[in-house]
Amino acid sequence: MEENQYSSSAFAVAVVAMTISALFMAAAPFVFIAILYQGGFGMVPVRSGSGDVISHVNNTVAALLFSGFMFLFSALVFFFSKKAAAKLLKQRDAA
Repeated sequence: MEENQYSSSAFAVAVVAMTISALFMAAAPFVFIAILYQGGFGMVPVRSGSGDVISHVNNTVAALLFSGFMFLFSALVFFFSKKAAAKLLKQRDAA
């Protein structure tokens, strides 16, 4: 009985992780649009802690990198959570 309780809570954690990662994957394009809306398509200054401009970065590249890594990481979490949930369901069905 105790083992079944742990596997059901692990299954719940996997489902919650899948749900959250799916939301992040869906939000990634909107994050890209929001970054471009704030900074435009050109170069934006990178400021140090004291406010001095230390460099410039292409905002389009930064937006693509950030939203791309956000989507990729969320997809990896979704994939591995899905595998864990399938494994837990298979164990439950075998018992």
